[in-house]
Amino acid sequence: MKIALTCGEKNGLNSKVTTRFGRSSFFAYVNGTDSKEVDIMENPAHNSPSGAGVLAAQTLIDEGVGVLITGQVGPKAFSALKAGGVKIYSYKGGTIKKALEEYENGNLEEITGPVK
Repeated sequence: MKIALTCGEKNGLNSKVTTRFGRSSFFAYVNGTDSKEVDIMENPAHNSPSGAGVLAAQTLIDEGVGVLITGQVGPKAFSALKAGGVKIYSYKGGTIKKALEEYENGNLEEITGPVK
């Protein structure tokens, strides 16, 4: 399963997870929690004048992401991600490596509604 995490830098598994979804500078893609390889790509929506969350959501759906780990998601992006079958989990204040460990151990809370 492909996992995406929001991040603000290209520092591999040591990149810090950012809290804003649509305006995050980058998305880190990992194929399952056992993977030691991370592919960090620019978020094409981060400088969008409007609709950044929906455009970012569509990017993840097109990439085949099943799980998103981020801080918060707005209403339109939340709806788009849910419609695309993406599960969203909250994580704040650490690295991609730590976030993946917390996810694997069942310690992350699923986001069940958007931040308004």
